[in-house]
Amino acid sequence: MQTPPTIRVVTAPQVPEPPPGLFSNCLVVGDTIHISGQHAGSAQGAVGGNSVLNQTREALRRVLSLINAAGGSARDVVKLTVYLCDMSRKADVSAARREVFVDPLPCSTLVGVNALVDPDLLVEIDAIAVIGAGDRQIAPD
Repeated sequence: MQTPPTIRVVTAPQVPEPPPGLFSNCLVVGDTIHISGQHAGSAQGAVGGNSVLNQTREALRRVLSLINAAGGSARDVVKLTVYLCDMSRKADVSAARREVFVDPLPCSTLVGVNALVDPDLLVEIDAIAVIGAGDRQIAPD
């Protein structure tokens, strides 16, 4: 009988932790990294102000900080879900993504939402990565 994979909680000093008992920011199961929705929120307000581009950059910075702390890299990201309050600003999300990711780009879903947990927040991003996936050969079509 195969031993089930363990669940490992990962934190990163650059990423604020949620209050205890609420949820985990990052769990690793086997080689798969699961990242909860990250945003630009802070005790001082939204990092990046009211700029979707800058808030997306901050959310991605936090996602990547957790992935790096778990032993992965940006190239290991296989799936993103982006929650955006103003769909007319989706080009800003795309611009920030292009600053981080290279081919093959992660699978992605963009969801328009009315609001996030704080009214200053404009974008939230969750992710799935597979440690070492970015180092593998890409299979031809």
